[in-house]
Amino acid sequence: MEGYHRAYGCFPRKTPADAGYGSYDNYCYCKEHDIELYVKYNTMHKEQEKVTDKNRFKSCMMKPDEEGNIYCPQGHAFTLEQTKESVKGRYPRTIQFYRNEHCEGCPLRSQCTQSKHGRTLQRTDKLAEMQIEVRENLLTETGQELMKQRSIQAEGIFGQIKQDQEYDRL
Repeated sequence: MEGYHRAYGCFPRKTPADAGYGSYDNYCYCKEHDIELYVKYNTMHKEQEKVTDKNRFKSCMMKPDEEGNIYCPQGHAFTLEQTKESVKGRYPRTIQFYRNEHCEGCPLRSQCTQSKHGRTLQRTDKLAEMQIEVRENLLTETGQELMKQRSIQAEGIFGQIKQDQEYDRL
């Protein structure tokens, strides 16, 4: 992005990218420079799956309800244990740590957690808001066209490099 800015004197308006780039720092950078969010995040596809017995224990499936409460698959509420300010990365963030104290004796415990102290979750509200924006943007006609073009332009090049240079992995 900085190279683009040096070359053209501005930042691009939209930047489609794969999930590997969907991070808090990258989203904040885009927001700081008025770049629309079209960068997938790593759990996006998993969140869109239908909830099943296999995936219902994943943290991305346990989202807050309208009142902000998070519930485990057994219906027990998580409790906010602590809030910390993280200065790792370029942009500081507030991380909320939740714990479910109802795991003792739960029939689903072995599927949900191996912790002796109960299931835990971490959340960053600002990141969750930006992920909602990403999801909404990518579902638009513009978002689908951008991702289609990104796929056509980028994936072919990677395929050629792997084929011609005999790379197994990039």
